[in-house]
Amino acid sequence: IRRVTVERGYDPRDFVLVAGGGATGAHITALAREMGIDTVIVSKLSSGLCAYGQIISDVKYNFMATVPTRLNSLKAAEEINNAFRGIESKGIKYLNKDGFEEKNINIYRSLEMRYVGQIHECTVNIDFFEITNETLENIKEAFHNRHKELYTYSETESPVELVNIESTIYGRIDRPTYLELENNGQINDALKTSRNLLFSETGNLIKTPVYDGNKLNAGYKINGPAVVEEDTTTLVIEPEWFLELHKSGTYIIKKTK
Repeated sequence: IRRVTVERGYDPRDFVLVAGGGATGAHITALAREMGIDTVIVSKLSSGLCAYGQIISDVKYNFMATVPTRLNSLKAAEEINNAFRGIESKGIKYLNKDGFEEKNINIYRSLEMRYVGQIHECTVNIDFFEITNETLENIKEAFHNRHKELYTYSETESPVELVNIESTIYGRIDRPTYLELENNGQINDALKTSRNLLFSETGNLIKTPVYDGNKLNAGYKINGPAVVEEDTTTLVIEPEWFLELHKSGTYIIKKTK
């Protein structure tokens, strides 16, 4: 988590924590509390989330090319455009062979740049557009901003050089619709038993209700401490957190204060 947040200039407190894997639900609120995150999402299918994601994922091809040029070069725009066209045409051909039509193909672009004399690059994502002298100025500004996010400073007067370009060409897969859960029944119907659990935040044994996730209906709200047992995962809700089951079959867990 540190690698994909603070090491990239992101504050985890600005995000929602999404759990994946069968064992994650047992620790997810404790982990969120440690990072200062106040909202957690856990799917009923969390143990099979990776497999499900693979089934519904878009088909993607990644291509990279080395384009060593300074952005203030007279031919920079032409060189970058030609390089992008070259690698993106390959990806489009592959997707056409996979059965994707042009209308279902999208392209993401990024550039690896640095200040002249640096030995490390900074990746900047850009939209799909024609590279011109004007848009190069926008790209340089985006690089300065990204450099400041990562390293706390920028050198706006220093020349910027491009090292690599990268394009992700992907064919969009139709997403399946989800079945909505019913919202009838009583929450006591889902109550299985209670157990004495020790929570690190309190340091005391607390009598904690245990619920059968298969009997919970959409709209149910459960205050922590609580345990929800699903067929392939278990959710532990710490004190000062509460859980609500969304009609999509997703548990939304939030801090009460």
